[in-house]
Amino acid sequence: MKKRFESELRWIDPCLLINKENNDKLGSFFLALGVIFNDLKGAIILEKILTESYEQPTDDEVTAHAGDYGGIMIQTQKLIASIISEFFVFLKKNNDIFVTPEFNAIFKRLGKSDQNLWEQMIEGANGKFFNASELLKSIVQIRSNIAFHYDHSGKILLSGYKSRFFSDVKEGRNEKAYYSLGETIELTRFYFSDAAAEESMHIMEGKKLKENSRNNETLIKYQKQILATIIVMSASIASLINNFIKFRRNHPH
Repeated sequence: MKKRFESELRWIDPCLLINKENNDKLGSFFLALGVIFNDLKGAIILEKILTESYEQPTDDEVTAHAGDYGGIMIQTQKLIASIISEFFVFLKKNNDIFVTPEFNAIFKRLGKSDQNLWEQMIEGANGKFFNASELLKSIVQIRSNIAFHYDHSGKILLSGYKSRFFSDVKEGRNEKAYYSLGETIELTRFYFSDAAAEESMHIMEGKKLKENSRNNETLIKYQKQILATIIVMSASIASLINNFIKFRRNHPH
């Protein structure tokens, strides 16, 4: 039996949420913020579907299955990084919103931890990291370098490829540049490109595997940390949107 999404369905009068009589900049901000949350949720669900529906390969497995599994896992990380990239651009472009009385009234309803996280994200969006956590800095770095910016990713990926395949220490995953070429898209993948992207993430984080290691525990651990951080960020976004809904319901315009 196929699964269904089970969530509690709530509603609000559309006229309370957005002022149809004027250019509702705050309402527009929160509409876009909702899209960002939904995109993050979608990416997290995709990763969950992968891990729950497909067998996790062993650390030293060199098969098409292992290549597809690892490649799609990297893709979900890149997708999340790209969403975060757009999110930070969005925050920077909306600095004027954060000083309005209505936003401040909504912001003050957040818990202290959510307020602190929001302040870190806004600072990060504006290139300031005095109070940002190391992991948040890492997310900013990854979203800038390994997301879907194909136009300037060539040098980064080339460095990752050379680091992976031209290493003095050879192991099953880097002895050959693997790929699959079938009659359908499902049977085709260029694993050597995935390997370059994966290695690039190691390089950027300064967490390259030890030369004698035969697994990718470092990347897996980092991916889990990223996912945990994204979940916390998403919860903070949801809390802010929820406070916006409550504020507009209680203060009709």
